[in-house]
Amino acid sequence: MRTNRTIGSAAPNRTLSLKELELPFFKQHIDRMDELCRANPDLYLHPSKRWEYPWALARAELSGGAVVLDAGCGSSVFPLYLSTLGYRVSAFDYNLPANMAKYQSENLTFTEENLISLRFADGVFDAVFCISVIEHLERRDVSRAMAELRRILKPGGKLLLTTDLYENASAEIRHTSPERTFRVDWRVFDEPELRDYLLTIPNLSLDGEFDPAVDWEKTKPAMQSFHGYPYTSVGLCMVKTDQTRPLYNNI
Repeated sequence: MRTNRTIGSAAPNRTLSLKELELPFFKQHIDRMDELCRANPDLYLHPSKRWEYPWALARAELSGGAVVLDAGCGSSVFPLYLSTLGYRVSAFDYNLPANMAKYQSENLTFTEENLISLRFADGVFDAVFCISVIEHLERRDVSRAMAELRRILKPGGKLLLTTDLYENASAEIRHTSPERTFRVDWRVFDEPELRDYLLTIPNLSLDGEFDPAVDWEKTKPAMQSFHGYPYTSVGLCMVKTDQTRPLYNNI
């Protein structure tokens, strides 16, 4: 199943759009993942990933039989869903939930890995999905993780990365919902940190235009209502290249 789609006139690397959730391409994938979650209630689909996963699939432009990795899978439905699309899927987490072992199959394998020291061979994946994971690392480890993700990609392979984006990375952020309220204990990115930590990795070239613009006065209440947090998500598609240059050249 090829997943090449152009989503309107939006920049290909961009922040989450709630309106896009109603587009046919997004709804098709969301509905199928929801169906898998209903059949397998120990798997989950976080609200923000209802945008992040379809966005990443659209940008990945994969053909059947592609070799892909879900880096930091947790108990997400995504690795299982990728396997239903005809891809050869590997997935890992630092502390892999025990329930994931039962979903292992000929085309889907799970391991425990450390994102800053992966055991995969060089250049084995057509695409690597790293969806809302990188913000959970200490900032000192981000460049090492990015280098590892680059290393395991084939030349020309794509890194599909999303992360939490807020107006100020140092601000105290709280999750608020009818069920509970708590202080966020991971550090989100703001635009300057996004550029400094993620868009300056040698041999990873941003694929297409990047539009990080956010109207925070509108976005914070909309996202708080959507998933309980005031921050949004941003999607970045990067290609492994042979050139050593900062990604600012593409922005």
